[in-house]
Amino acid sequence: MTFAVPTILAAAAESEVLATALIDGVTRGAGYLMMAAGAVMLFAGAFKMIGRFSYGGGSEGAPLLFMGLASIVGGLFLPNIMTFMTDNVRSVSGDPSPTAPPTPTVTPTNDPVEPAAPADLTWIWITLAAIAALVLLAILVFVILATSRRARQARERAVADRVAREKVTAAWAGVHSRHDELLRKLLHSETDWDALFFTPALTDPSVPETAAMLVAMRAASTARDISGDMPRSLLRTDGGASALVDQPYPKAVDAFDLAWAAAERNAKRLGQKGIPAAERKTIKEIRDLLNIAENSAASSTERNLAYRRAQKLIATLEHVHVPEKAAAQLEQSHTPMLEAAAAR
Repeated sequence: MTFAVPTILAAAAESEVLATALIDGVTRGAGYLMMAAGAVMLFAGAFKMIGRFSYGGGSEGAPLLFMGLASIVGGLFLPNIMTFMTDNVRSVSGDPSPTAPPTPTVTPTNDPVEPAAPADLTWIWITLAAIAALVLLAILVFVILATSRRARQARERAVADRVAREKVTAAWAGVHSRHDELLRKLLHSETDWDALFFTPALTDPSVPETAAMLVAMRAASTARDISGDMPRSLLRTDGGASALVDQPYPKAVDAFDLAWAAAERNAKRLGQKGIPAAERKTIKEIRDLLNIAENSAASSTERNLAYRRAQKLIATLEHVHVPEKAAAQLEQSHTPMLEAAAAR
């Protein structure tokens, strides 16, 4: 019976050690899990705050950052908290100790005072260092992500500005192309004999629509001369190509385009209505003579006679306005033939 008591006490002490180790292991494991979860929330909060697809990310990411920091701190302190609570429970409940036979002791006149052992604060410094490292890591991640985001935004702005400049430049070139095409159409109407004979109103300044078109044509040419190259202000506007509509030259070209379309419709509608029958017959004869004059298969004598006869009939026209450009082009095209005939 004497040997059973120490055995029982040893078993109880061993069980207590195992329980303490188990509790300590579980507590540390829970602390590690809390720190891991806190790290995940910390990084998730940082990505939320400055992530590319997070609109208003600051309000969404801040709670995650605080929760992550709290979870990390809690995980670091959890083993110490559990140890403190276990020690308090033991001190309150008291540990069972075996009874031993009394031994005589000498009672000193004064109780000896043992020096207090210095407190071990190593775990506090380690914890604070770990927290500081995590905070610095979070700040570093935040700075890296913020810098990369600003760089990405700068690249995107540069690409957007380049695309906008290209659009504005192309739109400005398009205005010049439209203007050149309108001038080409006008020149064709003034030098093509079929257009002159069958839509004479298109070259007659006395027709209101034609007069308005000629005014718009001169205004567009003047605006082109004044504007020169594309204004630099267009490259600095947010409106891009749409800002062209407010520029004088594009507005003048638009007005020229509308006036030309109105004059062309009116000329096609009128046709030869205002030309007497006798003059229409003269026009038909002129057209036949011009066909002979332009026919390379005909002899030079026939072509020369046809050209001279056509010139005389053109001078007799009263209801068809023949521009100087048409007469000059006709004379220029037949001058070599006339010189060759004169040389013979």
